[in-house]
Amino acid sequence: MHQKSELPEGWEFVSFEDVLEINPSKPPKDVVSPDTPVTFVPMPAVDAVSGEITDPEIRPFSEVRKGYTAFQNDDVIFAKITPCMENGKAAVARNLLNNLGFGSTEYIVFRSKGAILPDYLYHYIRQESYRKLAESNMTGSVGQKRVPKDFVQYSMIPLPPLSEQHRIVLAIEALFARLDSTKEKLDRVPEILKKFRESVLAAACDGRLTEEWREEYVNKEEISIFFESIKKKRMEYWEKENLEKFVSNGKMSQNDKWKQKYKAPENTQNFDSFTLPDEWISVTIEQIASKVTDGDHNPPKRVEKGVPHLTARNIKNWEVTFDNCTYISPDDFEIVKTRYNPQKDDLIITCVGTIGETAIVSDNLVFSADRNLAAIRLTENGANPRFVQYILNAPVWRDIMKKGSGSTAQPHLYLKDIRALTIPLPPLSEQQEIVRRIAALFSFADSIEAKVAAAREKTEKLRQSILAKAFSGELVETEAEIARREGRGYETAEILLERIKEERGKGGKKR
Repeated sequence: MHQKSELPEGWEFVSFEDVLEINPSKPPKDVVSPDTPVTFVPMPAVDAVSGEITDPEIRPFSEVRKGYTAFQNDDVIFAKITPCMENGKAAVARNLLNNLGFGSTEYIVFRSKGAILPDYLYHYIRQESYRKLAESNMTGSVGQKRVPKDFVQYSMIPLPPLSEQHRIVLAIEALFARLDSTKEKLDRVPEILKKFRESVLAAACDGRLTEEWREEYVNKEEISIFFESIKKKRMEYWEKENLEKFVSNGKMSQNDKWKQKYKAPENTQNFDSFTLPDEWISVTIEQIASKVTDGDHNPPKRVEKGVPHLTARNIKNWEVTFDNCTYISPDDFEIVKTRYNPQKDDLIITCVGTIGETAIVSDNLVFSADRNLAAIRLTENGANPRFVQYILNAPVWRDIMKKGSGSTAQPHLYLKDIRALTIPLPPLSEQQEIVRRIAALFSFADSIEAKVAAAREKTEKLRQSILAKAFSGELVETEAEIARREGRGYETAEILLERIKEERGKGGKKR
């Protein structure tokens, strides 16, 4: 607790009950007619960030007088219940209809006796230090803890002369306005960076990102060899894993079956919204993948420990996460992995409910996949998994996947739709260059996001620093210093309190 000697000259330490009426009486029932409209402020109407009353309701006086907390213009309302209090729900009541306000019973109401400005008090109780002190004094059960009335009664506040309170409030609000302006600018950055990333991906899809590089490093011979290798690799995988399924009773030769079921990449450059470079072609996912499948449709029962079983919620921010996953037994995993057993560089896509979130399986990851996860295993040295991931995350392909999943309550992107997805494909060397460039640009965007996050944190610390200086007499010149410089006297907080006490005493005798 501060000592009086630590206060600036002319200030006093006082308790809240010395300068405030706490939870003043309700207005008489006949103060206005029963149907008179008044302002009603439910707890959600107090903005915890701005500290303002937003979207209040209008109700008849008779409806709210009983059962609700009453206040009037210039009263300060303070949420006493957790977590509203900790979040900073407090406001100065202003513009109340007929000067009558009512609200939640979880408000504590402060009414100045004349020696303290409502805005000065408001900024004091919005300090993080005061809220933490109030939190430590809460009583009640978990989830229903409240700040008791006796805590606020005996809370101490440094009180400057009235004119100095005015200057302090003006200084706080001027500095906060500058911080708010900075915050508004910072808040716009994430959307700017989102559009930046989308534009990078769009430029990657149509060849603009590597236009100059391609002219210098890509040659026709490389293109021809590359696409022939895709066909060859894809046919090898097909023969190894699928061909036997399509040969029956010698009625159709293997070559005939192959021609019927597999369509090789074609040299097609046209998409709906852009044309590919001459060196690129368009391919379906099936044409460049050795496997397109999904997780088990009847997953085994969960156990406390075992092999992680992942669902769509485990694909976040382009990565596989094991947060809040469930588990299946190792024995059951041996059964379900016959459908899908994760391998390094598999591309995972969420295909039920949440559509189009992607991740690439890193080395040594073992997990069981739910049916709302699809997996694409690309042919070796054909398509770079990271390149395909970037393409599928471009706005055009995310829209295609969402539209293809339907508009039902449970969107579903089927395997046949994934296999049929057509994407642009440059030579492998250019894919690798595109991946490198996107990674560098995204890293740049990430660094800006980190700086923005640090700046946001700094602005909040500055707010608290401004308030700390305000209530220690360091934010503005004190009334004592101004009076000495101007060669005049002034009303100290002690004299102010005596004057208010005397005036209220005279008023009481008259009544």
